[in-house]
Amino acid sequence: MHHIATGYNDMFDHMDGLRQPWAMMQTQWKDDMFLAVDLARQKLSKYDTEVTPTTGMFHISAQMLDPVQKLRLYR
Repeated sequence: MHHIATGYNDMFDHMDGLRQPWAMMQTQWKDDMFLAVDLARQKLSKYDTEVTPTTGMFHISAQMLDPVQKLRLYR
């Protein structure tokens, strides 16, 4: 349960990172990939906004209580 927020953040970061190397390219496949990443990001954002209001405090509490997350923050 405590990995949900981290998972969403990692997926958003990964999609944002995919776009950066392609920004200067002028090819058809790049445009297709931009569209695919944008659509995937929109769908992930929709899922995130649907799940967070109903279980947001539970996820935040689980993440704060996870000892692995605490260790990761202080490294």
